[in-house]
Amino acid sequence: MIFKRRIVVLFGLLVSLVVTSAQAQINQSDPKEMVQELSQTVLKQIDLQREELNSDPEKVKAFADEYILPYVDTPKMARYVMGQYWRSATPKQQEEFTEAFKDTLLRSYSQSLIKLRVSKIKVTRVEEPREGRATVMTDVTQSDGNVSSVIYRAYLNNHTHKWMLYDVTIEGISLLLNYRKIFASEFDTKGIDQVIASLKEKNKV
Repeated sequence: MIFKRRIVVLFGLLVSLVVTSAQAQINQSDPKEMVQELSQTVLKQIDLQREELNSDPEKVKAFADEYILPYVDTPKMARYVMGQYWRSATPKQQEEFTEAFKDTLLRSYSQSLIKLRVSKIKVTRVEEPREGRATVMTDVTQSDGNVSSVIYRAYLNNHTHKWMLYDVTIEGISLLLNYRKIFASEFDTKGIDQVIASLKEKNKV
């Protein structure tokens, strides 16, 4: 339960970062600068829009859906979550799972955007384990004084030459890895089509 709450808060933070980015014209040429610039605007933007978003849950989802895609590579996330099952899936199944997974993220976590109470976000270190890959480490201080270690993973898109976010880790636990473990069991017992159908049904609610 504690882990789930942390993931909710963390994904909300990720969503809120990308939500503010369009207005701030964030620099995507450098992973550190990207996260730094995003973090400078996120706190103010959440406070400014909290009441409006809180009054309309559907607007939160629509708002997140509109702004998250340019900065977070959801297709890459979906491929990782499917793991070995991605290779055996048909192109149609891959496309349908990617869309259903994106909708699941938005449905599950978009409301956490307005619940965030963060007082400070500080980039502490950036590592590039290999060319075109980066981990941006931050300390996130919540309003109650609790500090969490948050790591954003990014890669450089060779076609657009822009850095994209594709995973977030809190206190050593990866959002993507957590979902991959969950879905591995689902794919194994239900099959790809049934998992997709189940996600679509849940996303209607």
